[in-house]
Amino acid sequence: MTTNPSKRRLWPSLYSEEEPVGDINAWIKILATIWFIYLLFNTKNPLSIYFTPSLTEFQMHGSLGLDIRVIAAGLLFLGLVLGSVWWAFGGLGVRRLFPRWRVRDTFLTLWYGLLTLIFNGIGRLFADFVQAHYVDNSSSALDIGEMASWHNYWIVTVRYILMMAGQVIALILIFLALYQLGKRFLPQNKRFMPGLTKFLAYILAALAYAGLMTTPINPNFMQNVWLSGMQAIPMLWAYRRTRNVLVPILGLIILNRAFIALLIAFSA
Repeated sequence: MTTNPSKRRLWPSLYSEEEPVGDINAWIKILATIWFIYLLFNTKNPLSIYFTPSLTEFQMHGSLGLDIRVIAAGLLFLGLVLGSVWWAFGGLGVRRLFPRWRVRDTFLTLWYGLLTLIFNGIGRLFADFVQAHYVDNSSSALDIGEMASWHNYWIVTVRYILMMAGQVIALILIFLALYQLGKRFLPQNKRFMPGLTKFLAYILAALAYAGLMTTPINPNFMQNVWLSGMQAIPMLWAYRRTRNVLVPILGLIILNRAFIALLIAFSA
């Protein structure tokens, strides 16, 4: 054990000399907030409807007020996720999610971002074989509306950055909670158990992430297991490798937004 571990080797790093810091009360605060966020944004209620305009409203009646409304949803989402960390671990817990950026993190961001897209593509292939009980409609009004103009693209991009940052941090927090729970209740001194603990944390966190992505727009959980669950695995790998939540967040955002921008440029 090092006497002066760097900030990157402290909570919430899993692979450090220190155990993850967090008692049951801290994790209950975080998981309860994530559940509240899901109910707030991913179910049909007046607030979620207010924050997500219809396609006609977004394309034909754009205004500063509407743009602020769209972006405010992302701010609220990310604010609640980070607020749960602050509530459970204080300001230091929030800061330790974002250690100092290293040069190699830039390359790892692009590498794991590419892996995330590849895993998402593989997941889409398997999702096509899942018997859906609902009409498959994975495009929201914002997804379609952003293709109408560069103004709409940038408004959706700001919202997307904030939303995805919150979603990825929530995924990592769930992973940390599951990993700590596994280390607490599974006998780590037995052969293969440490590896099994990590494996189960990956799988269960990916399933939980698929559940968070199950919405009125994407209502089929089994399809989302392949679509979002597969995508979650390389994002968790990125966090494990770098211990910096910005790496999986930026890796996903940069390539996704670049791809959409190319589609708009070539369709103009």
